[in-house]
Amino acid sequence: MPTATLRIPVDPPFDLRLCLFGHGWVALAPHRFDEASRTFSTVLLVGDDAVDATLRQEGREGLVLRITSERRLDASGKRSAKAQIVHMLRLDDDLAPFHGMCRSEPRLRWAARRGAGRLMRSATVFEDLMKLLFTTNTTWSGTETMTKNLVTAAGTPAPSGERAFPTPRQCRRDEAFWRDVVRTGYRARAADTLAGAFDDGTLHDDLFLREPSKDALWRRLVALHGFGPYAAGQAMRLCGHYEHLALDSWCRARLAEMDGTKRPPSDRAVEKRYQRFAPFQGLAMWLDLTAEWHGEG
Repeated sequence: MPTATLRIPVDPPFDLRLCLFGHGWVALAPHRFDEASRTFSTVLLVGDDAVDATLRQEGREGLVLRITSERRLDASGKRSAKAQIVHMLRLDDDLAPFHGMCRSEPRLRWAARRGAGRLMRSATVFEDLMKLLFTTNTTWSGTETMTKNLVTAAGTPAPSGERAFPTPRQCRRDEAFWRDVVRTGYRARAADTLAGAFDDGTLHDDLFLREPSKDALWRRLVALHGFGPYAAGQAMRLCGHYEHLALDSWCRARLAEMDGTKRPPSDRAVEKRYQRFAPFQGLAMWLDLTAEWHGEG
């Protein structure tokens, strides 16, 4: 199989593992992480082809991306694969203002020192939104199962046999598919509607990534079938807007644990706590809650 090796420079401090494990996306198909070799593996769509991609951080060389494909990638295909990884890892995001705020907060100085906050996202907004839909009102194992079922049933296979996350067109089925194959339960109609809107062009990535008004973006997200304030707030972060806290039951329980109380603070109190990090309130709160995941806090 043809293999291409691409190098992606990163500005220090950057830690690939810290980025990948900023939240749970790394555990969802088609992604995998090998702890022994510290290698991230996934399947990307390059044109109509699914390719196997592995990514490692190799010292001063930055990130080394290796692509295995059925057909040799031309220059355009290589640019597409590289651009997807840059997007997924948020390498073009400017977090310098946020890290400047973190340096004045003892609990978050680690984030500035280690360059934390580049929360991994998917190659497309459609994939992010579908996975967020799969997180609503369920356990994390339920999210993993729904995502795996969808990828297995509808994704394009790569040379390894692993499959890419399906396109909106590949997801155009019927509610029975979502209910009986993907096992989405009550989310079947919302999933089918989301796929249809992206497939017919009513929705597309630029509507979410290039929207200059955060208020307009918020309204667009909460208008999606099946999206409440939690899912919309998480989607805002993945689109590069961090004002919303996106509080859910886990966040509230973690806040209570950190405060040493049985009851979590009110949502208003949480808003006031992180207001000084505007416009990065949601990111500041998230890194505060998850610091121990990275050996901090």
